[in-house]
Amino acid sequence: MTEASVIEFLKANPKFFHDHLDLLETLDVPHALEPNNTVSLIERQVFLLRKSAEDYKSQFERLVDVARENESIMHKSRRLVLAGMVCTNLDEFAIMLDDVMRDDFHIKLHSLVLFSEKALDTNIRVTPMHQAGPVLKEVLLKTGCYCGALSVDEAQYLFQDKADQVMSSAVLPLVSHYQGADRYIGVLALGSEELEKFKREKGVMFLEYLSEILSAILIRLLP
Repeated sequence: MTEASVIEFLKANPKFFHDHLDLLETLDVPHALEPNNTVSLIERQVFLLRKSAEDYKSQFERLVDVARENESIMHKSRRLVLAGMVCTNLDEFAIMLDDVMRDDFHIKLHSLVLFSEKALDTNIRVTPMHQAGPVLKEVLLKTGCYCGALSVDEAQYLFQDKADQVMSSAVLPLVSHYQGADRYIGVLALGSEELEKFKREKGVMFLEYLSEILSAILIRLLP
């Protein structure tokens, strides 16, 4: 379609834009320049109003995305709690956790380690706290969940033969608050091949919530 044909069409249909007001939002129609070639005040106002409308639209779309993400997280958390409530032993807990991490949260690299000075009847990896402490001291000293890159020793300790695949990680402390005393009962390490996947700047509120849920479920199953 040529410029001339567009002009002829608009002349023949003078109410076209009246019937299609949404098109006006996308058009850039400059007003006549002032004598000194400056932009007219009305054109400047129209530009600012359009930019403001675009900004509000972008903010609204971001809010919608966040709301959808939060709703998804809520449903996943609910399934996790319900699945955890029916676990009757540690091995069932480990299977449930593996299923939830893989299927709901799409995290393939994860490692659960329990801390105990005595043997536990489970296939979950169990290690004495005095052995884990020196390796994970930097992680365990952090308040709440740790997010970011791990040292070579930390990655090998937590992820073992898959350590080389982990570029970023979140380490969730599993803690007992029995009689007001905090005691580490284990850690859940989540790994990603993406360097920017787990960063504290992205927020750790959900990870801390997940840590509390898993701790509560796990405590019920420990001897």
